[in-house]
Amino acid sequence: MKPFLVFMCSKCNNFTNAPVGQKRRRCSYCGTIIDISKASSALFDSAEQASAAVKEFNASRGGDEFEKAVEKSKERLLAFFPKERVSAKAISSKDEISKLPGKRKRLMELLRREALKTSCSLDKIEKLCINYELEWDWVEGQLEGLSNDGILVFPRPWSVQLVVSGDEISTKDISTRDVTAEILSLLRSSEEIWRVTDLITRFREQGISEESVETSLEKLMQKGEIFQPKSGYVSLV
Repeated sequence: MKPFLVFMCSKCNNFTNAPVGQKRRRCSYCGTIIDISKASSALFDSAEQASAAVKEFNASRGGDEFEKAVEKSKERLLAFFPKERVSAKAISSKDEISKLPGKRKRLMELLRREALKTSCSLDKIEKLCINYELEWDWVEGQLEGLSNDGILVFPRPWSVQLVVSGDEISTKDISTRDVTAEILSLLRSSEEIWRVTDLITRFREQGISEESVETSLEKLMQKGEIFQPKSGYVSLV
């Protein structure tokens, strides 16, 4: 019988579970992809026990019972997980992370190859990101957005499947043009750090293609007018 972990989503604070060995899963409540390796976890011997614990912790909002379960599980968890983990983020070079144009196309190609006819685990998608010069933090947000758009589904919370290939996605009412001026105006008016995926969503609502936003961001970075304070975010210099 496969053991399960119970942990809390850092965004909505609801508890959920996943089999031991899965690194990520989609939150059943808010849709956020949870990095299980970074969450405090309690170990249970079966899916049934884990499900019962999830109901209990959500009803009591965690409290002392969850903390006790986490503490009780610490020694047992050491047997399941290596002490050191190497992430795609650590392996990727800074030059690869900064490449914005074409990222969407590379991601869709990855999904077409690995998740079109059958589901693919989030862990495998993360490992393949290195081959496609993609940074996981960006991919994570894209997967959430593609799910919201109905382009992919989560057959299980820790796997994805493409249900609409990139070629079938309608481009009607989506325009391609330079939006560097609009991006600069937005950054100057808000004086905040912006997540790239949020910029893409904002301009998509105006009928602007994602490729246009990515190309415009690259132009602004090459000119030295914006920079990436951290991966997946942009700000004025």
